[in-house]
Amino acid sequence: MGSNKGCVGATCCFLLFTVVFLSQKMDVFSATETGFRGEPGMLLFLLPGIVASGLSARGRLRYPFLGALMAMPLCLIILHFWRTPMNAFWQELAYVMSAVFWSLMGALGFLFVYVSCQRYFR
Repeated sequence: MGSNKGCVGATCCFLLFTVVFLSQKMDVFSATETGFRGEPGMLLFLLPGIVASGLSARGRLRYPFLGALMAMPLCLIILHFWRTPMNAFWQELAYVMSAVFWSLMGALGFLFVYVSCQRYFR
């Protein structure tokens, strides 16, 4: 039963990562009107890690990481065929790798809150 929960976590991370990635590249959530510098939308990549870590029984970091790694090639392929004025491949690869980083930070944050609550309420 635990291995099935891991697959559910990895699949959920894969799907959510792809959805967040596509929403970022289609400019669904845009923060450029507010005057922010950088990419505050990258914080949305915390959500796939949080949800996947919550759905994984064991390996709360492993399965979100595997799900995000499986989504990386799909996202790069979608970028390659969807965008005509494509940025440099290395720039897009760096963007996707930083998205994986933020996804894992979400999983770590969830794990921190989960362990803290367990220790506090015991």
